[in-house]
Amino acid sequence: MDPIFIFFLVMLVFLYLLLIRPQRQQAKRHQEMLENLSIGDEVVTAGGIYGEVTAIDDERVQLEVDADVRIAVSRRAIANKVTPEEAAEMAEEPEEAPQPEEAPEAETIEEPEPVAEEQRSR
Repeated sequence: MDPIFIFFLVMLVFLYLLLIRPQRQQAKRHQEMLENLSIGDEVVTAGGIYGEVTAIDDERVQLEVDADVRIAVSRRAIANKVTPEEAAEMAEEPEEAPQPEEAPEAETIEEPEPVAEEQRSR
């Protein structure tokens, strides 16, 4: 067998094992997650919106993102289910942001005289 043929064959196997197969597995897991969505699940969309599933049909999922605020998103826009631990973290009040330190006062620098006025006075 030609060594170049063997090299290309090894490269194809390498690409399949490192790129194609994991991507297919991830797509399969995502599809299963979308099929197993149920009312009451906490999810995050691809756009970063967190919400609770309140209604589902073939194409859309209705999310409650805040009290009495509901939005409809495409089923494919659901990126992931949120674990109960993450949901508990979201429900907690955020910690207060640390107060910024005061910046030191800027030193005042005397402005130079404009060049145009200096030339007129000559």
